[in-house]
Amino acid sequence: MTFTLREMNLLDLPVVVSMEREIYRNDAWSVGQFKEELASVPKNRLYLVALDELNRVVGYAGVFAPSEGLDAEVLTLTVSEEVRRQGIGRSLLRKLIAWSLERKSSSIFLEVREGNDEASPLYLSEGFEPISHRNNYYSAGVRAVVMKKDLS
Repeated sequence: MTFTLREMNLLDLPVVVSMEREIYRNDAWSVGQFKEELASVPKNRLYLVALDELNRVVGYAGVFAPSEGLDAEVLTLTVSEEVRRQGIGRSLLRKLIAWSLERKSSSIFLEVREGNDEASPLYLSEGFEPISHRNNYYSAGVRAVVMKKDLS
């Protein structure tokens, strides 16, 4: 499968929010949350979408770095279930890392649902290491694994 990446815009939100609800159900971000995030682009955030050959959104990701030189945090990274394991998530993640390097971040962090056996290997293969846990992060009884990658 071939795909391209570009910056997310407001016109992408109906598809992005639909994917978000389908994949994350009760933990999904709202349209308002995405609009709020995009309002801070390009100052301290980058949001990307992955498009297939027909220009359909098949993935998206976002990263935040409060100001140049401070640590970055991956806020979201999602790939549609039917196109996973084709390099889309890895490409999105690498773009987020590259943007963080441009902002001179010394580290980049993310949270992943404990037991997410699809995403965790990707993060580990890209140099992220587990550093702690957050109890009840996604919902009651659902822990997050906090991961960090040094960029310096």
